[in-house]
Amino acid sequence: MKDKLLNIIRNNSSALYPVSTGIDKNIPEPAIIKSIIFDIYGTLIISASGDIGTLSGLSKSDIFLDSLKMANIKICTQNTAEIGLTYFYSNINESHILSKKNKIQSPEVIITKIWEQTLLQLVDEQLISTVVTDELIRTVATYFECHTNPVWPMPNLIKLIKILNEKKIILGIISNAQFYTPLIFEALTNLTLGNMGFNPELIQYSFIQKEAKPSLKMFNSISSKLTSVYKITPNRTLYVGNDMLNDIYSANKVGFKTALFAGDARSLRFRENDERVSDVNPNFLITDLMQIPELIK
Repeated sequence: MKDKLLNIIRNNSSALYPVSTGIDKNIPEPAIIKSIIFDIYGTLIISASGDIGTLSGLSKSDIFLDSLKMANIKICTQNTAEIGLTYFYSNINESHILSKKNKIQSPEVIITKIWEQTLLQLVDEQLISTVVTDELIRTVATYFECHTNPVWPMPNLIKLIKILNEKKIILGIISNAQFYTPLIFEALTNLTLGNMGFNPELIQYSFIQKEAKPSLKMFNSISSKLTSVYKITPNRTLYVGNDMLNDIYSANKVGFKTALFAGDARSLRFRENDERVSDVNPNFLITDLMQIPELIK
């Protein structure tokens, strides 16, 4: 199953390149850093979501239909894709509403459950013919993701991680993510996150926690683990991300030092209109991953 998903990602991905932000790096005095925690989308990998129309030439209905066909699902009507997309986004919305009723302010869906609901609805209404299995769900979800949010490793990713490992920096991840997120690294770099040197204890994904950034849940969990297990205090941890709210604001709240990654105009988020970030400034501003070693004293 895993090999099948890796091949879907490889066969449906192509090279992307960062779009310059026109911003200069801002690196004051380097700091004593013992651990670096990364965001993924827009930081470690290029994410082209939002440009799907110009990148693929396909509508989301086309992609939805192709995703079903990729999984060998029989299409029974001409409007299956349009109805399916309506169900898909409605199921996401209903999941968010239920989570907020349960006092989760930044809810996250589990995308496999959303796809399961959607496919079962289509089967019930005889819009498709198939047996809904876990393999089928993950196949459809992975193909759909590849075409609605094309991704590619950020330049210098592997080179940077090698340098940080040589410096014995403890590495972790806090990211809004789904089941296919870690597979992206393996598919496109032939390395798992573990192979790269990321500590499994220090990897937090929103779909597992059922809560997304800018919630502090994942940040507090990592901070606690760093302090109790590695004896690394928050001010010796650097968090790197491309979003002033989801990344810099949240990391600042738990006492991490922060670096705003302004390496790709598609994903850089200043959030100027959000009052939560009005008094928040990153410790560093970088435009290339290879500038990160400059931050470490």
